[in-house]
Amino acid sequence: MHVHIMKEQCYKLHVLQFHALAHNYEIAYTNANTHPKISLHHALLAVEEIVRYVYQDEMQSTATTLSPRVLLTTKAFIAKIHPRRIHLLMNLVWKMTNQSANDVVTAKSARIVIDYLADIIEWYIQRFDENYTSQVTAPPVEVVTPLNPFDLSPEEDYTAAAVWFERAAKQGYSSAQYNLGVLYEAGMGVKKDIDKALYYYKLAAKQQDANALFSLGLLYHVGKFITQDYQQAMHYYQQSAALGNADATYHIGVLYNQGLGRTIDFKEALHWFTLAAEKGNTSAQNNLGFLYYNGNGVQKNSNTAIHWFERAAKAGDASAQYNLGFIYRKSTTIAQNNKLAAHWFTLAALQDHANAQFQLALLYQLGQGVEKNIDECMKWLKLAATEDHMNAQFTLGMLYRQQGDYIQAAQWLTWAAEKGHLPAMYDLGLLYLYDEPVIKKALHYFEKAAAANNANSQVALAKMYLHGQGVEKNTVLAKHWLEKAVAQQHPEAALQLGYLAQTMHDQQQALHYFQLAAQFGNVQGQYEYGNLYDKGIGVAQDYILAAQWIKKAADQGHIKAQFQLGQMYYFGQGVPKDAKQAAKYYRIAANHGHSKAQYQLGMLYKKGIGVAQDYTEATNWLKKSLQQENPSSQ
Repeated sequence: MHVHIMKEQCYKLHVLQFHALAHNYEIAYTNANTHPKISLHHALLAVEEIVRYVYQDEMQSTATTLSPRVLLTTKAFIAKIHPRRIHLLMNLVWKMTNQSANDVVTAKSARIVIDYLADIIEWYIQRFDENYTSQVTAPPVEVVTPLNPFDLSPEEDYTAAAVWFERAAKQGYSSAQYNLGVLYEAGMGVKKDIDKALYYYKLAAKQQDANALFSLGLLYHVGKFITQDYQQAMHYYQQSAALGNADATYHIGVLYNQGLGRTIDFKEALHWFTLAAEKGNTSAQNNLGFLYYNGNGVQKNSNTAIHWFERAAKAGDASAQYNLGFIYRKSTTIAQNNKLAAHWFTLAALQDHANAQFQLALLYQLGQGVEKNIDECMKWLKLAATEDHMNAQFTLGMLYRQQGDYIQAAQWLTWAAEKGHLPAMYDLGLLYLYDEPVIKKALHYFEKAAAANNANSQVALAKMYLHGQGVEKNTVLAKHWLEKAVAQQHPEAALQLGYLAQTMHDQQQALHYFQLAAQFGNVQGQYEYGNLYDKGIGVAQDYILAAQWIKKAADQGHIKAQFQLGQMYYFGQGVPKDAKQAAKYYRIAANHGHSKAQYQLGMLYKKGIGVAQDYTEATNWLKKSLQQENPSSQ
């Protein structure tokens, strides 16, 4: 945000006599880059001041007993201003200034907060002008209390709130009855008591309190504390929605969207989500984005989807921010934009959205949309991993393994494996496989993942049985697991079954499995399959077919295949006789240290076949072959 915008907003705040707010805002702005913690502290003070002013204005009473964070849990207040952005910003700043989250406090984080704060201050200035220039406010009513709000802990805030709400509830105030129900449901300031929560919700509902009706619907919808009943949930949601409650309107859409208590009806979901979205409900906006993106209940339209995702994201909805990031990162319907993806993932990640933290880490790992930074990558991975994100735990474990920190690698891979992450089980098995004291752990993880049909683990387990590594040799079990993996088109499993068939002198089976390995893309399998046709082992000799598969392997770097292809060109077997092509493939294999290829290349130089005659080159290659004790070079 440009400094001129901040200066102009501060000037307006001073004119309106909000000097402390302007002071905190200016300090937050000027310290964002150099002292982010100081910046965040003053940003929080600014937001808290805005909440108190707005509460006093809307509720016609001074908020002397409650902290701003508690005020933003008061549904009667929330219903008037829908302060989602304020609430999210306050939570965001509070988390980043909390001691346990110090590693997230960066200049970038502070700048993001300043951008949010600037929007809120602009909204506040406009709101103040509208309210007071039209003379619609009345003198505030003082709430008498012996408590000092700045000396209260959050729990004391709620306790004090319960006292005042109970007094008002007994006098028949529906909003107080509703708020007292909220405290009993959550166990804030009072002992948790669902029966009392229901009692007060129903008292308020009888007076057509929209928030109470919504809360009753939500209790029946979730079914955590009372018997789940989607029909009752719909009943209360509809009453609340008729009174204008956007949350209830949204949840009616949820019931249709998920087919809860009725068949799935995307068109009805679209209708209710649209109504709620237009009232500013960000969850509805986010879900509308999904409907348009997937074409459910409406014609697919990526641009309209992005419109709704952006409305929710700009209001601070972490899920919408993540969804926008995902679309810009991976969608096939719009142009990929990793910078925009990184922007939205960052906003969601700062709100503890674990999927966004993981995706942001991958961008830092790959240097896509951001400058490559492994430290940043690992920071975001750790944050996601501590939220039990399996893929983050797995990726973190793999990074530690690459760095040679096997203790940390084992720790993170274990956490992922215990949650059922099959690749983590496989890689954990590999980590333990060559450490004799813990090789049984390798067996354990391979068995567990193999039983869950992880093909890599099935092959690894089969190899343990084939070689008697940590277990007694057992070719029957080895074959069993290899066949399971082949059913999933695992290339190496087919190759190993081919070798196993050869040890049992079953050339037909060997041919079959080498063919599968070759078709699955295994380079060694391609060479072995071609070699059987070249030698005529278990099959009629076919140089043309042999040359096709051996060339596939040779062109992928298989050294023996390169030499053998050179031989085929030299003798004209399966390919046209071509000494130059022979020299080409001999040279490739010779450069990789293949002694026979070195000898053949030396002889070509000696005789001037396929290359210009050169005794120096001939001597050079023949000596290299001799040094590897190739008898034919003597």
